[in-house]
Amino acid sequence: MSHIIKSINTNDNLCIEAMFLDGTVKQYDLHNMFAVYPKMKELEKKDLFDTAKVDAGGYGIFWNDELDLDAETIWAEGVTVREVPTDTFSRLAANLAEARKFAGVTQKQLSEKTGIYQSDISRIEHGQANPSVSTLQRLADGMNMELNIGFTAKK
Repeated sequence: MSHIIKSINTNDNLCIEAMFLDGTVKQYDLHNMFAVYPKMKELEKKDLFDTAKVDAGGYGIFWNDELDLDAETIWAEGVTVREVPTDTFSRLAANLAEARKFAGVTQKQLSEKTGIYQSDISRIEHGQANPSVSTLQRLADGMNMELNIGFTAKK
């Protein structure tokens, strides 16, 4: 499964709050890393710690060429602090990324199977595109999955 980070915030206690595409916000305490990766102790410098950025794909965060943290670690070891309502495109993005990982195919492989540009698949997975139903069907077929579209009452 692939969890994609949408945004992050840092705080004074060396904790990161990461909001994932599905609206889950997880808090991760960087002190957990110090025993395993002593190099991470450099992040005790607040001016460096506060420079954290989400990488281009949303698969992790980084500070510089030597210091980074992957999204899966934050997801698995972080503490859920809240759920934020997400828009349709973010939910679609999270669902497609999960389905593709479950199917065991990369974006490039899915592109080759469907004829949809890999860059377009990436844009959909990051909530930056408005795919047609026929495009979604092609993606589902490429993953050997059924496409389910439904309506539910608003909360």
